[in-house]
Amino acid sequence: MPKVSAARRLTGALTLVLAGVAVWGLIIGEPGEADRAAALGARIRCPVCQGESIADSPAGYARDMMVFVEERIAAGWSDEQILDHLERRFAGIRLDPPWAGRTLLLWLAPLAAAGAGAALIVRRLRRPPEASPATPASPAPPRENSDD
Repeated sequence: MPKVSAARRLTGALTLVLAGVAVWGLIIGEPGEADRAAALGARIRCPVCQGESIADSPAGYARDMMVFVEERIAAGWSDEQILDHLERRFAGIRLDPPWAGRTLLLWLAPLAAAGAGAALIVRRLRRPPEASPATPASPAPPRENSDD
């Protein structure tokens, strides 16, 4: 059996991965209006419920808001237009805070924590192993006084 080079194996594996991605994309297809409405509804906080999206909320008001979102999507509004309209009506309606101002800390804090954790791990891995403790030395014999 002829020997296959590593580059050829890598090329074959990459081809299989790309073919899998292409097939997956064909199976999934383009997202429809219902998918877009569900994704957008998951980003909008229910004004009635505590910390729940309008897509997940059982409240009637949330269902009405979902209908509003679906109607605006059918009318050709962009996601940002819908969110901006709802933001003007209900302050703080977004579950994903914007990347600006006071909310910048919400976005950067997890990144800073992850960076600090990674730095600690790298530091720990680079530190030379600690020497094993030597056998304890026997206590020194008591000194004799030469003044006696």
